[in-house]
Amino acid sequence: MRNLLLLFLALLLSIGPSAQAANPPDISAIAYLVYDADFGRVLAEKNGYQRRSIASITKVMTVLIGVELVEQGKISLSDKVTASARAESRDGTQIKLRAGDTFTVEELLYASALQSANDAAVALAEYISGSEEEFARLMTRRAQELGLTDTNYVDSTGLLSIFSDNYSTAYDQARLFQTAMEHELFRKIFGTQEYNLKAQGRTIGNTHPLLGEVEGVEGGKTGATTPAGHTLITSTQRDGRRLITVVLGAKSREIRNAESEELIEWAFSNKKILIPKGTTVATMIVPDGVLHEIGVTLTQDLSVFEPDIPADKFTTKVELDTSLRAPIDRGEQVGEIIIYTEDGEEYGRFPVVAQHSTGLASWLRRIYNRIRIFLRQVF
Repeated sequence: MRNLLLLFLALLLSIGPSAQAANPPDISAIAYLVYDADFGRVLAEKNGYQRRSIASITKVMTVLIGVELVEQGKISLSDKVTASARAESRDGTQIKLRAGDTFTVEELLYASALQSANDAAVALAEYISGSEEEFARLMTRRAQELGLTDTNYVDSTGLLSIFSDNYSTAYDQARLFQTAMEHELFRKIFGTQEYNLKAQGRTIGNTHPLLGEVEGVEGGKTGATTPAGHTLITSTQRDGRRLITVVLGAKSREIRNAESEELIEWAFSNKKILIPKGTTVATMIVPDGVLHEIGVTLTQDLSVFEPDIPADKFTTKVELDTSLRAPIDRGEQVGEIIIYTEDGEEYGRFPVVAQHSTGLASWLRRIYNRIRIFLRQVF
């Protein structure tokens, strides 16, 4: 009962009266989607589930497959790749590689991500799968494994359009980027401002227009073709909360960039704190600890984006990991706080941690602790 009262007080202090969340900005792009990457919620969208050409956003999957293979030890960042004549001949944005040139896998990953280099993406695809066609089949299989049911790839670059059966949706791409950002190497690549391309003796820059310009932007991917229009996917993190925006079919690069920024600022302006960080949300009994009863807290604010559901419509419950034994260190995860909507639907989960370290008690102290716990339960 005491824990429930503390939680109720925290909620009252943190949210106050609920204000009406502002409507999304008026976006001219053909399709867009704003996605809460922490809780997997769509906050706003227009034609977000419509199959469309996505241009070079395609390379998100190209790079993710390379990253996953590196992590699995199947290829190495230092592997040498000799570029083919087919890679050299690929149109569009390039690093102007030549057949016979040698690059590392790392260089091809960075060139594909930062410069959107079609020739680099083809060279990487051919190295991994033997041909770009086979690599595209691998891309589609990976999309299916991730549950992206409205995505199909026929090239590694995005030059081909929906008319060639190369398509996805804003929703699928947001979910894909959510998965990709769980990989440290992927985050590092897409968040890099400049990279030294040693094979060509020059430095290449990240073409994402909001990276380094808009607060919290971690990276993303640009794209533009005639069938796709101008496209942009962006991951932004503020106060530990990650938001993914996807804009497809904008009329110009400038409109695409401005509308992406509008969506980011709109969503974060409607972020509401449910429980402030540091609030004791529960207590935990640890019979074998020197400190046998510890507080449980949050390392960051528990927040939601109100455009989805008003903040005062949520309830929460703490689930502790009862299998844990001493010693437990301060900051160690000891369970989760579960957020529910007013109709009882689970909205999301957030880790909770120990406020104190427990130490490991002697056997005499453990017996004493258990007697105290037993007497408390009886009386």
